[in-house]
Amino acid sequence: MEKVKSALLMMLDLLIVVVSYFIAVWIRMDLSFRVMYFYDLFIGKIWLIVIIYFIIFKLMKIDKSIRMLASVNEAVSISFAGVLGALSTYLVLLAMKFTPVPRSIYLMQAIIVILILEFLRFSYRIYAMMQIKAQSMGTDYSRTIIVGAGAAGMMLLKEIASNKVYKNRIIGFLDDDKSKVGKSVNGIKVLGTTGDLQGIVNSQQIETIYLALPSVSLSEQKNILEKCYETGCKVLVLTSSLDMLSSKGIKRSLREIGIEDLLGRQSIELENDVIRSLIETKTVVVTGAAGSIGSELCRQILHSHPKILLMIDINENGLYDLQQEFNMMQRDGQLREDIMYLPLITSIRDRAALDRLFASYRPQIVFHAAAHKHVPLMEDMPIEAVKNNIFGTHNLLEVADKYGVERFVSISTDKAVNPTNVMGATKRFVEKMIQSMDPHSKTKFVAVRFGNVLGSNGSIIPLFKKQISNGGPVTITDKKIIRYFMTIPEAVSLVLQAATYGNGGEIFVLDMGQPVKILDLAEKMIRLAGYIPYSEIEIKEIGLRPGEKLYEELHLNKEDVTKTPNHLIFVTHPVAISQKKISAELALLHDIIEKAEVSDEEIIETLTKVVENYNPNRKGVAIHAQDIETMD
Repeated sequence: MEKVKSALLMMLDLLIVVVSYFIAVWIRMDLSFRVMYFYDLFIGKIWLIVIIYFIIFKLMKIDKSIRMLASVNEAVSISFAGVLGALSTYLVLLAMKFTPVPRSIYLMQAIIVILILEFLRFSYRIYAMMQIKAQSMGTDYSRTIIVGAGAAGMMLLKEIASNKVYKNRIIGFLDDDKSKVGKSVNGIKVLGTTGDLQGIVNSQQIETIYLALPSVSLSEQKNILEKCYETGCKVLVLTSSLDMLSSKGIKRSLREIGIEDLLGRQSIELENDVIRSLIETKTVVVTGAAGSIGSELCRQILHSHPKILLMIDINENGLYDLQQEFNMMQRDGQLREDIMYLPLITSIRDRAALDRLFASYRPQIVFHAAAHKHVPLMEDMPIEAVKNNIFGTHNLLEVADKYGVERFVSISTDKAVNPTNVMGATKRFVEKMIQSMDPHSKTKFVAVRFGNVLGSNGSIIPLFKKQISNGGPVTITDKKIIRYFMTIPEAVSLVLQAATYGNGGEIFVLDMGQPVKILDLAEKMIRLAGYIPYSEIEIKEIGLRPGEKLYEELHLNKEDVTKTPNHLIFVTHPVAISQKKISAELALLHDIIEKAEVSDEEIIETLTKVVENYNPNRKGVAIHAQDIETMD
């Protein structure tokens, strides 16, 4: 079908060549017909002229241009083809010693060919755009402004104007370059700066805002996003220029404003070459690979080209989904075909299974993300937290040491600092085990501690989204509660960077940025969903959950925290912890969980003996400012 269409378009273009040559001859003959003269100039030469233009049009792919998207490039190509056709015709006829043709005919024909071809192409585009503009006047089209009258805004305007998929009527641009205000861009007026946003939204009854500023700094973009968010309009953000120009196209580079846009995270700078040199050609293990942190670790590790990635998890469905994701990436050419990734259904509690796995593959790097992380669930089943988080990790530490793993990185949590819950206490004990192992092993054992990650399994963001979609109420435990947040890709990137710094025994602490009030977070998420907090969606305070604090802490007061080469990563220096003492504490824990009948209280009491500063009765108590100081 496409070949037939292309052939028909070529025939139309060649017919225009014939018509233009006829008109040129007719004009040269003073708009009269002298049969012999006309036959000699037109009939005797037109077949050769058509062949010459056919060859030129084919070489310059004039027939391949899309009429709907005709642009300056097409105009230049047609002009060049018209001039080249006239020149080639003159030279060929001269070389073949045809009867001489007045040179004015060649010039007139070139002008006429160019004018008719460009008129047909651009009239088609103008007609199509006028149709779309007429349709955009309908009530189902959203009154829209574009923030950013630069290159990205121009591309977006062109896309909207030429594509019926977009249901937008562009009212104007906004741009902080004051020299553009009041002027027009492609017929669309620059109405003002972002400082005028609210007034323009009100006066022009704007419903949708496109943010086309992919190159501005994160802090500038956040300020503008805050202003857009406060208008109550639907906001769509154009992502990076690279995505916009890639095969994804503009449509797939647009996304709705998300809560992460309003949290003001700092931009991350990584030593990618150092990270790649750590991982490239190595056999790498990721435990908890099906989880939110573990799966992102796998994604980023694969881009550093390991020899083999061993993905360990007990979650069969999650691991299968991850494998299929990587299979699709390889099929699409986004992942090198020589990189191996193996999903392995294995529990870290099974020491014999871990022994066989490490003996078979001899991994050089281990990222340990497997853990029970849900605070309230672990309060209800502390025995499972001890079995999995403590003894499962102990199994891994021992096999890593036994089989000569070069580097072992454990994912920890800010809840391990002065823990008030079982999960935090078990994670703090893991940190102690790591620090006790390091002096006696060739393996470099380190831990990386950070707070909440946006969108992770069991985090508050998915819960709020579900509650909002169900019509509310959105439940928060306490109106004063604050938390630190980071996106999953950010956290994992910093984990990989921290892994390159470890010499053994350190606990790395990620700078989580400014703390966020959960009440503010709930209000913003409700507004982003298009509702009004308290009137359309209720926010309900339900009280602190078991083991929950009002404020999370980033490091122990006694820990000596210093900076690393990356301004978002801090390090606590190794603390001397006796391996003999750890062994005795493990024995205590083992004895209690192996009892035929054991109460939760007994397990928690034992945890308080082996984890310093673990105070299950301290739940929800507001701590002093110096305990939660942010590192800068």
